Amino acid sequence: MAEKDSISLMMSGELPYTIDSKGRMSFPQRFRDIIGDRFILTRGADRRLVVYSEKKWNELMMKISAMKEGRDKEILKQIYIKGAIPVEADKLGRILVPQALREYAMLMKDVYVVGAMDTAEIWDKATYEAFTQSIAPEELYSALGALEL
Repeated sequence: MAEKDSISLMMSGELPYTIDSKGRMSFPQRFRDIIGDRFILTRGADRRLVVYSEKKWNELMMKISAMKEGRDKEILKQIYIKGAIPVEADKLGRILVPQALREYAMLMKDVYVVGAMDTAEIWDKATYEAFTQSIAPEELYSALGALEL
């Protein structure tokens, strides 16, 4: 299925899944309906994996390529580009997470697939819960205040 371009189709939600010892896991149909059955999986901050549609990935690659040489560009190349791999959901909606990415994100068994607007994330359950619990209420209020609602 082709990627959709409507802002109303942004991804959201926290969905619990399991990953097996071979790295196979289901990937939510509602996210695949937005980004397609073939997408890019790469490393992200805080030991998470980030899922990009092919279109969004190509846009990111162009932006990184256009950056002036320096530390920021090297960091993005090292973390995002070098760790990236295309994956495709099988007819049962499962993907195969390569071992290197499983090790980076410490994915053992219980994971969360999280919608993050125009990307999705795959987290180890304990890492995700610790990260979300580490956000202090005043940080959330400050972030909400930045919206100027």
